[in-house]
Amino acid sequence: MNYPALLSFACGFASLSLEILWVRLYSFAKLSTPAAFGFVLMAYLLGIALGAHAGARACRRADSDAQLWEHSIAALWLSGLLTLVLPALFGAMASVWLESAVLDLLLMATASSVLAFVFPIAHHLGTQNLEGQQGRRFALVYTSNVAGAALGPLVTGYVLLHSLSLQQSFLVICAVQCAAAVFFTLALKAKPRYGVLAGVGTLLALGGALASTLQDPHALVQSVNQTGTRAGTVIENRHGIITIFPEAGQGDAVYGGNVYDGRTNLNPEINSNGLERPLLMAALQPKPSRVLMVGLSIGTWLALVNEFPGVEQVDVVEINPGYLQAAQAYPAQARALQDPRVNVVVDDARRWLRQHPGKQYDLIIMNTTWHWRANISLLLSTEFLQLMQAHMAPGAVLSFNATGSADAFYTASKVFAHAYRYVNFVYAADFDFRARKDTAATRQLYQSLTLGGAPFFAANSPAIERFVTRPFVGIDSVQKSAGRPLEQITDYNMVTEFKYGKSLY
Repeated sequence: MNYPALLSFACGFASLSLEILWVRLYSFAKLSTPAAFGFVLMAYLLGIALGAHAGARACRRADSDAQLWEHSIAALWLSGLLTLVLPALFGAMASVWLESAVLDLLLMATASSVLAFVFPIAHHLGTQNLEGQQGRRFALVYTSNVAGAALGPLVTGYVLLHSLSLQQSFLVICAVQCAAAVFFTLALKAKPRYGVLAGVGTLLALGGALASTLQDPHALVQSVNQTGTRAGTVIENRHGIITIFPEAGQGDAVYGGNVYDGRTNLNPEINSNGLERPLLMAALQPKPSRVLMVGLSIGTWLALVNEFPGVEQVDVVEINPGYLQAAQAYPAQARALQDPRVNVVVDDARRWLRQHPGKQYDLIIMNTTWHWRANISLLLSTEFLQLMQAHMAPGAVLSFNATGSADAFYTASKVFAHAYRYVNFVYAADFDFRARKDTAATRQLYQSLTLGGAPFFAANSPAIERFVTRPFVGIDSVQKSAGRPLEQITDYNMVTEFKYGKSLY
């Protein structure tokens, strides 16, 4: 059996699996900012370079192949130990608000360096003293490493992170490394003098981490959530991490990827989550038979939209099925999802719309997330807004949350003949809809709305007047106050993510 090739495969599998887990952990801690992935990649490559350099030195200084195997087995044990310790240390630093780019870089570089130390050794063991066969064995060692590196992200990203929590996934990869260390020790009848201490320490740490994980499988996520408080509900899958924080009187707060997504409140008198924004769509399009919602979140706005007069069909496109699971804990939201008029699709919105070119809607509501998050340009770009425009029936209105981005507003104004901002939402159409907001008909519509069979607004509610008199804002006034020329977002420049995005620290 070619043990060096197996060692190379194991290192590639564990190394890339850990990189996927660190990207998930670090991106979540850094609020899903686009620079997070690049930072992890930089740290990992630094660790690989340092570890490979140390491994090459070990090959030159080793007295025998047996000693190199001892080094490799010890490194597997040590990497397993670090797989448990370093994420916990990162979480502990985050929980006390200790943010340091240097420390984070060192943590992740250390995580990658130990396995990188093993690869030159596997190459050395697999290609020496083979007269006339070096090329074939050299290719086998490299191919094995590439195969492990390709399989690791697939298994970890598509299986482990979908079925297990982030903390449990780290445990599994630790166990894989421990199993590899035991396998090579037994198969080669090695005497791992250097690995005994690391092996004992790793197994003890694995036992302790397993006990802790059984008690709280989401402890790692809890330690790095941005609120500093404990989430009442945590849902993890391969699409992301959803955390929900109970808050009496205001409605539970929902966070996706560690950033605010909305609330469960459906009381316009409290209005802790800006219900006037989706509500305005009922006034701008009085008889919307077909509605498209991009982004479900907890389903609060869906419950409201279902009550709009004239609604016959609501298509909801949500990329993370975890929100469907979370909504079941809230009666109004659960009822909204069970409404026979509602069709929920778990898919990427752009892909689904392209696959259904004939779909036309009277209202489109995009509950978009923060404009500085990774990949948000896919929902704010000129190209996507043009795709949405192609799915708008005559007289249709589109709305999306610009989350304070003047460039997102500017982009909408370049795609649509009419685009205006109301609170932090942008409303766009091919006709001027502003006169429909502050009218007696709108006041009457609001007063007649019900939710779950009860009036949505209290009798003579002052909220109605506040909602209808709040003004629209035009792009010209926003441009004047911006302090710089506004820029049009495209799929290729992603200006809200990178040029004007949120920094890591």
